Amino acid sequence: MSRIKSVTAILAGVVLAGGLNAAAAADSYNLTLSGASPGGLWSRIGGGVDAAIAKAYPGSTVTYQTSKGGLANIPLVSAGSVPMGIATDGDLAAAKAGLPPFPSKVENIRILFRAYTAGARFQLTHLMLNPDFAAKHGVKTFQDIIDKKVPVRVAINRRGNMDSDVSRALMEEMGASIEDIEGWGGQVVYAASKEIVSLMSDRRVDLANFGVAFNHPRIREIAKAVTPLLLDVPEAVAAKVAAKYGGTVCKVKPGEYKWASNGANSVCVGALIIASSDMDDATAYAITKALVEQIGEFKDKSHRLIKKTATPQSLATGSVFPFHPGSEKYLREAGLLK
Repeated sequence: MSRIKSVTAILAGVVLAGGLNAAAAADSYNLTLSGASPGGLWSRIGGGVDAAIAKAYPGSTVTYQTSKGGLANIPLVSAGSVPMGIATDGDLAAAKAGLPPFPSKVENIRILFRAYTAGARFQLTHLMLNPDFAAKHGVKTFQDIIDKKVPVRVAINRRGNMDSDVSRALMEEMGASIEDIEGWGGQVVYAASKEIVSLMSDRRVDLANFGVAFNHPRIREIAKAVTPLLLDVPEAVAAKVAAKYGGTVCKVKPGEYKWASNGANSVCVGALIIASSDMDDATAYAITKALVEQIGEFKDKSHRLIKKTATPQSLATGSVFPFHPGSEKYLREAGLLK
């Protein structure tokens, strides 16, 4: 018996006879969910998952474990080091294809349910330019940075995080690779979102290029500190990058941010809760059932955008890997999969 099978068999508690439907009768679950940095977007999702499962199965606990993000969570789940993890569609696409940083194709990942869709703008890439820098160099668009070859200092997310890859791909598709930027006398700094706020506020970088929820506190902090310019991504570029990373073209409408009357096109990606194919069917069934039937708890204890966008149908939105057989069985019974 594999490690995941043995762990989840213990965690499931006493399951009465009667197949997968009996999973709801389990005493309790003690699970770990591997996410990203503490206090970030995914930690709030962890709180929502914990609340839903605890409501469905009293005495249950889902412990949120910090990690470097989805690219790190996939190997952890695949190897059986944790029973559940969070990953973006882009993370999963890279794993399935065996693209870097994965040394080979990952085949044993399965979907339990979707945390949020790309269209929820939960992970929206913002390109925010310091207005002092813009005025000094006569810059109004990202194309101006390229045409003038100005020495821009850019902050993107940490290496090994798919958000960092999306930010880099957007710049490259618009005509500015990291090598180009450095060749113009500029710099690319890798930092977590909290650090990016500090770097922008202290004028130690000129451009923040990172994915975070629409109107997230990090965005509001930067806006308060520097009143930035929100740079547009050409729609064709956004579409190409979105297709590569399993996302969608999304927009900030004019006036949605008081400090950005112009609005902008960009890329948004979604995320899912994953497990190994070795997780037993009864546990996967019970987890998915809890999230769908206790979706109110998931929404109340999670991020504000989850409250606005999560529905039973969104939880049943798939990705490049198939649903776990236990999850699929429940979703079909609930009429959410055909």
